[in-house]
Amino acid sequence: MAKTATTKPTKKGFTAFCSRYFNLLLIFLILLFLFRPYNRSFIYIGIWQFCFIGVFLTSIFNCRHHRTTKAIAAIIAVPALFCNWFAHFYMITSLELTHLILTFIFICICAGSIISRVILNAKVTLETLRGVVCVYFMIAFGFSYLYLLIEYWIPGSFYFIEGFIKLPSDTILNHNHILSESIFYSFVTLLTIGFGNIHAVSDAAQTATILEGMLGQFYIAILVSRIISVYSFYSHKVEVEPVAFSSLHDEHD
Repeated sequence: MAKTATTKPTKKGFTAFCSRYFNLLLIFLILLFLFRPYNRSFIYIGIWQFCFIGVFLTSIFNCRHHRTTKAIAAIIAVPALFCNWFAHFYMITSLELTHLILTFIFICICAGSIISRVILNAKVTLETLRGVVCVYFMIAFGFSYLYLLIEYWIPGSFYFIEGFIKLPSDTILNHNHILSESIFYSFVTLLTIGFGNIHAVSDAAQTATILEGMLGQFYIAILVSRIISVYSFYSHKVEVEPVAFSSLHDEHD
């Protein structure tokens, strides 16, 4: 009897959606921004923590990292999440500082790995575009944690509309409100909107703000030009190849 060829079942629906690179990471990054704890309630803090953990997990397992990069990111993620959890309940400055430093390093490693894959990718696909958007969000979140680090090391580096902030805060709600303001300031700076309700006062804060604004401009300019050049190259190649093949066929005839 002849053996019948068996085909592997293709993934469909939600399973296929989750298996694609950067899908889950992009969703969690958007949720992390939308549910930032700006209204000072424990409900938003719980949602924020869930999305925060989701970003860590999907940054490791939902991206096309090199094996070494994935291992390093996982090693950094475990103590970062541990310090984040305990710092919220016990308000220990050393734990909070460790959490901020490790989170900033984690974001830099994952964002750098993703952008390198996107740049080296020969073709422009939906996966490439999702990776570009994910890195843009990660840049904003990375700088928001950098701003908090600067405020810890140099108190009074940022001036809010309600006055200078003081870290560490007395309660969990105040701490998360400051984190929310830092995220808002980071996105406004990256987008070069500049509402002026938060001011960088110290030299370190001003330098970081300028660097983020420049990075936002160069990121869009370089990535867009890269995507357009790759897309135009392959579009032109697809158009040229049939013409070249037909001309060779005519010469042979």
